[in-house]
Amino acid sequence: MSDELPKQKRTGKTLDERFADRPHTYRRLQEIADQMDQAIAKGATADEAEAMAIEQIRKLGAEILTDWAQAKQHQALEQAQTEHPQSIKHIKKK
Repeated sequence: MSDELPKQKRTGKTLDERFADRPHTYRRLQEIADQMDQAIAKGATADEAEAMAIEQIRKLGAEILTDWAQAKQHQALEQAQTEHPQSIKHIKKK
């Protein structure tokens, strides 16, 4: 059994390039890194810093999934309107 991570295919892009179209995610990753640095500078233990990072990354994951779901819903709505232009618009009834 190997402890090494599986080799990933490289896209040839830097992280800056990969996150250029996701500025909110990139900004959150930077904030998490800053929080880690601050926690360590204030004397947090490795376990405390790890717990903080895990919690922040879990929250980031939830944000990413929410963004993805909203984009998919918007895409499905646009596709339905394109395929059925005579349909009623998707709005809340009054």
